Amino acid sequence: MKIAISGKGGSGKTTISATLIRLIARRGLSVLAIDGDPNPNLIQALGVGPGVEAESVPRSVVERREDETGATRHVLTRSIADIVSQYGMKAPDGVTVLVGTKVDHAGAG
Repeated sequence: MKIAISGKGGSGKTTISATLIRLIARRGLSVLAIDGDPNPNLIQALGVGPGVEAESVPRSVVERREDETGATRHVLTRSIADIVSQYGMKAPDGVTVLVGTKVDHAGAG
C-alpha cells in the first residue's frame, strides 16, 4: 500500500501523516515514511525527539539516463534496500523514516 499526503502549507499534512503512519505501524505492518518537505519535520511529529535530524538522502541516488529510444528517465543508482539501510532512521512503533533531499540554500531547489 502506498499513501501520499499533499496540500497547501499549514493544512496539517505532517500531523495527519504522522498519525496515519503510527496507526498503521501499530497494526503490525512495516512502514517506510518518506518526508519530502523542504522543511522536514516528520521525524519530530513521529516522536523521535527534539533536535534529532536524519541524514537526508543525497541527490546522487537518482540519475538521469537516456534509453535506446532517446527518452530520458530518472533511475535509482542504488537499491532501495541500500538507501533505506544507509539513510533510514528508526522511529517509534517500528517506523523507518527517510528524509528526502533538503534545499540547501536559495536557488538550490
